[in-house]
Amino acid sequence: MQKIWKRPRVLVLIVIAAVIFLTFQFFSLEALFHTQNKAVQVSHLNNEDRVLENVIENFNDEDSVPIELEKSNNNKVDKPIGVHDDDAHLYKAVHVKKKEMFRCLETKKLIPFSWLNDNYCDCEDSSDEPGTAACPRGRFYCTSQLPNQKAVSLPSSRVNDGICDCCDGSDEWSGEAPPQWMRHKGKNLVQQAPCQNHCNAIAKLSKENEQIRKMGQRLKKVYLQAAQTIRDKERYGPNGVFYKLSQKCFLYKSSPYEYNICPFHSVKQEHFPSERWFLGRKAVWKQKSHGQFLLQMLEGDAANCPIGKSRQSMILFLCGINDRVVDLREDEKCEYVIKFATPAAC
Repeated sequence: MQKIWKRPRVLVLIVIAAVIFLTFQFFSLEALFHTQNKAVQVSHLNNEDRVLENVIENFNDEDSVPIELEKSNNNKVDKPIGVHDDDAHLYKAVHVKKKEMFRCLETKKLIPFSWLNDNYCDCEDSSDEPGTAACPRGRFYCTSQLPNQKAVSLPSSRVNDGICDCCDGSDEWSGEAPPQWMRHKGKNLVQQAPCQNHCNAIAKLSKENEQIRKMGQRLKKVYLQAAQTIRDKERYGPNGVFYKLSQKCFLYKSSPYEYNICPFHSVKQEHFPSERWFLGRKAVWKQKSHGQFLLQMLEGDAANCPIGKSRQSMILFLCGINDRVVDLREDEKCEYVIKFATPAAC
């Protein structure tokens, strides 16, 4: 009887041991499979993301635009204030009977050279007062000009008016502040005399923007490749370059709201626990050429909007090195402007 009892006990122990062994094997295989699967996923990263990473990594100092400000030769040119370098030769003294004279640029009238910028208009063509507000048709050229930029000039009537128009403040060479009654009280509205020189900061920002543009143009190739197989390319801009953006949604938070921007599909505004509003559901290009990309999102919700009007959004695509919403604001009632940075716009 005791032998009979021992045999089932041995069998039970064997079964239990077998179950434990199989269970251990199962979890071991599952863990191994998970590890291998994860390795496969890593080894098969999205080709587009790999290309993007490689472009950013390979964008070295040789390809970047130097940040330092190019030194201007403006101060080395002998010329009256308010005259552009290219016109400096027109403001050289003409010697007539051993006297230094200035020849008005259009009328060719001769006046004493000392009358230049004396705050009195002697030439009918206004050419003798480039640096003062004396002549009605005069133009003032800022002393410092940014490299590779269009020359900055302003009507001479704005010279010494107390408002800084030139980045170096050269238009306010008198240094006098505007009268109290003319001063602007708005914060950051305008710069008022005495002025500060901001040309270096502006030039540096311009260089940084150029660097972003160059990198963005490289990254843009990935966006064009993503659209190679689609049929309706024009729906997504030139050569379908914005198609890649249509495959994602982008979250933007601006207290107390959250916005979900899905380019070419919808724009939604949420404020828990309030109701969700659509700020646009139909994509229509407003402009998609000459570097300007404006996408309208129409037919949003009309509740609480002016009669006959529904919510709509305007997505302004800007050149950037990654896809992100830069800014979102309601410009007018039920009309929203979204600034969206992306290499596709470079």
